[in-house]
Amino acid sequence: MSYNIETRSITEFVTDSKIKLPRFQRKSTWTAKQNFELAISIFQEYPVGVVIINDEGHASWLLDGRQRRAALRDLRANPDLVYDWARKYIKFKSNQDVTELKNMFWEKIDAYLQQEEQEDEENTQVEEPETFTAELDEDINKWRQREGLNTLLEIILMVHQKNTNGGKWERIFSDLDRLLERPPYAPKRDGFVINPEDLRQFLLDYKNKVNIPTMENFIHYMDDFGGAIKEGKEKEFRKKVEQKWDDIEHIICVIAKSEQIISDARIGVILLKNVTPLDAQNIFSRINSGGTQLKAEELLSAKPFWNEKVTLLDANMKELVNDLYSRLGVELPRDGNVVRWDYGATLISRIRDQHLIFEDYNQKTTCQEVDLTQITLGFKMMSAYFNKGVSAVVVNELEKNKQIKWGTSIDDLIANINTVCEILLKSEFFKYLLSWKRPLYKLLGAAPTLEYLTILLLDWEDKGCPHVSSTEYNVFVRDAKVLFDKLIFEYCIGAWKGSGDSKMANHVKVWRERLSPIDEELWINLVKSACDGSYNGQSIDIKHLTPILCYQYALQKKQPDKPLEDTSEVDHIMPKARLESNSMIPAHYRDALFNLQLLPKCDNIQKKDKALNEISDSFLQKSISRYCDIKVEDFEKYSDISNIEDLKRERMKVLLDIFNTMRKTELSN
Repeated sequence: MSYNIETRSITEFVTDSKIKLPRFQRKSTWTAKQNFELAISIFQEYPVGVVIINDEGHASWLLDGRQRRAALRDLRANPDLVYDWARKYIKFKSNQDVTELKNMFWEKIDAYLQQEEQEDEENTQVEEPETFTAELDEDINKWRQREGLNTLLEIILMVHQKNTNGGKWERIFSDLDRLLERPPYAPKRDGFVINPEDLRQFLLDYKNKVNIPTMENFIHYMDDFGGAIKEGKEKEFRKKVEQKWDDIEHIICVIAKSEQIISDARIGVILLKNVTPLDAQNIFSRINSGGTQLKAEELLSAKPFWNEKVTLLDANMKELVNDLYSRLGVELPRDGNVVRWDYGATLISRIRDQHLIFEDYNQKTTCQEVDLTQITLGFKMMSAYFNKGVSAVVVNELEKNKQIKWGTSIDDLIANINTVCEILLKSEFFKYLLSWKRPLYKLLGAAPTLEYLTILLLDWEDKGCPHVSSTEYNVFVRDAKVLFDKLIFEYCIGAWKGSGDSKMANHVKVWRERLSPIDEELWINLVKSACDGSYNGQSIDIKHLTPILCYQYALQKKQPDKPLEDTSEVDHIMPKARLESNSMIPAHYRDALFNLQLLPKCDNIQKKDKALNEISDSFLQKSISRYCDIKVEDFEKYSDISNIEDLKRERMKVLLDIFNTMRKTELSN
């Protein structure tokens, strides 16, 4: 890996066609305030930060700085947008008096700059005595800075009184356009409506060509390059230009000055070469500690390998990719191609598991958003299967895996995952588990979940990919329950704390060993310890006990009284507030397994912090009785915290039977 730190002019940075945007881009979040304060920095000659570019030889990928680049491009190219930012920032009206607008501009600018100056002073230590030369240089710089800000004001005034037909400056030229055959800045296809970017560039080209604008060379330029004056309209055109020349000349001057200021402005660039995603992440975090950490998957989207076109075999892929970019809020590249990166980004959305394994990410977000976890899991799932690991380094090595036939291999992987999920969902055990709307990923996290699915795929393929009931088919379903049992146990005792990625990779290497059941004595010991609120001297929190509750209901073949519209939640049988306020009750009893039950969210909301004897709704009473295995007639007894030891004995007896007899029966089927 190598990198260079350099500066580039703003004009070069925003016009360099070699710089590409990565396939993945975060949704634009910059506001008019941020855009206009960036404009202030440019015209005030302040630094505008650093961007990161990944140089891959024939192309450069902008890893960080997309929104800044977009704002700088608009600042340079479109006076109308600068006006819109200013109006929102300064809060003037479109019909504001010009003198009032000027006063509002300077008040807002001065307030902003004084705030910045005060912040700088707070971070400044003892200053050296200033010399007369330094004072003179400072005065010159301040004068130049004020001139720059005055140019920014002139841009705003040039556009002021903007309406549906554009700004004031555009209306000056629209009077000339009707006398021209084909004005290049007002295309016929657009109904001869002036494009502000094209008009600005046209006037800048004119200024650069003639150097000193005059009315005569402007008229000649308009006739030669501005669309040609209509035959017989020469005198009328000249008269119009004479009437408007002062305004036209001023507009040209403002555009030229703003272009010069922007061309003189510099931006810092960190140019990376031969960089790994991990290196890029570390570099980014060190220069942008306040920003959102770059994910490995978005860094992959800035590498040529992942931008290679893939010939589509699955007709639904194009639709999924279009939907992905629409919800990301970024524009799909014009070529419309589906590339390798898109396969990882859409993988989870192609899995038909009814959310037994993964969450419903579309439900978690609005239709205009994407949960980035879904994208990350897609790449990790590919890496788990093809490279037998899920760390960022291993995901990056997918590029080196020559066994992957892009398109075909991923489509086959999806088909196999869907078949395995279909087999699981035919099992009575997994149907009950599914009914509680607690996907495996939500219960255990990424590494155990990806291990589960990867080993099931390997086991299913090893058994000859059985699709219908057979000895191999039945053994595969039993293996799926055994591995589920093992992962739940390991998670609850804290075995997955720490580096889950490396643990998962090690387990996949010996995947057949993972299909041997946990000894029943270990489960009995865990249940007894969890009812005391600890394991091997370490406390067990609700997060690590929740999977046991879901597993318990699947073993008992319990499902919610009605299909859940939402999710399920953990509830305390004896309200934890009452236990906390009683010093006679051991602190670890509050969240101990015997005092927990899983309830549909709607039931948990209705129960709130009530004791069992405070529940008056008979339907809810019967539901809770079924969920926690306590008779309704015993609700009074187990509402008295002095009977907490009796509750522990009663509940532990039930739980030990479930994780001994019922568990043994389930895993033998």
